[in-house]
Amino acid sequence: MRIKADNRYELKYVLDQAQCQPLLNTLATYLECDTNGDGEGRYSVTSLYYDSPDYRAYWDKLEGHRFRRKVRVRVYGNQQVTPQTACFLEIKQRLNKTLRKKRVMLPYAAATALCEAGEAVEQALSSQETAMVDEVHYLQQILHLQPACVVSYDRLAFEGSEQDPGLRITFDTYLKGRIYDLSLLSQGAVESYFILPPQWCVMEIKVNYRVPYWLTELIGRYRCTLRRISKYCTALEQGKVVRRRGQIIY
Repeated sequence: MRIKADNRYELKYVLDQAQCQPLLNTLATYLECDTNGDGEGRYSVTSLYYDSPDYRAYWDKLEGHRFRRKVRVRVYGNQQVTPQTACFLEIKQRLNKTLRKKRVMLPYAAATALCEAGEAVEQALSSQETAMVDEVHYLQQILHLQPACVVSYDRLAFEGSEQDPGLRITFDTYLKGRIYDLSLLSQGAVESYFILPPQWCVMEIKVNYRVPYWLTELIGRYRCTLRRISKYCTALEQGKVVRRRGQIIY
């Protein structure tokens, strides 16, 4: 049984193809494919991010605030999104080094109406989901949330075995973004720009408490360097909507 703690640790690495494929071949002997993807654990991800008019979430990240939150609406797969499409409304929250992701499944129209206008959600929710929706409503009211960018990529995901419950490793490629046409209903995704060179891959490791020793050894063997990277912030920078005071990737 895989158990995910409410608050987890996340490590990010930027790899090139020369590093990526040998590492993938080795990891496949330790991990299991994510059953939410195809037979190999692959699926696509598209997220609509929200922020304040002055991009507070961006600057909170850049300035290293110990507590910060991002709001996004996320869909999986290559389906054509309609107002009724089920999506995930999420708050990604970081406190010091720990990460927590809160989410609720809603129709796309309901999720965006809440984020953009504070409209009530007209469906039955659990107490935990209600608290999460109330938090989004609060952030919308105080920050005047508005669509900021769309980010999409292909993901290959692995889960830890019974010996490593809670371990999750993902490889994200073909990372694209756009700062216009900010609706997932749009068919304009083909106009998105690469936010990282297409030969690069972002590897993310999520654990409940600590990275297993065997994985630490593999990271060193394949010369994976820990990087501070935000897909959201990189999309804004590449779209030149912010005047950055530093690099999100270094």
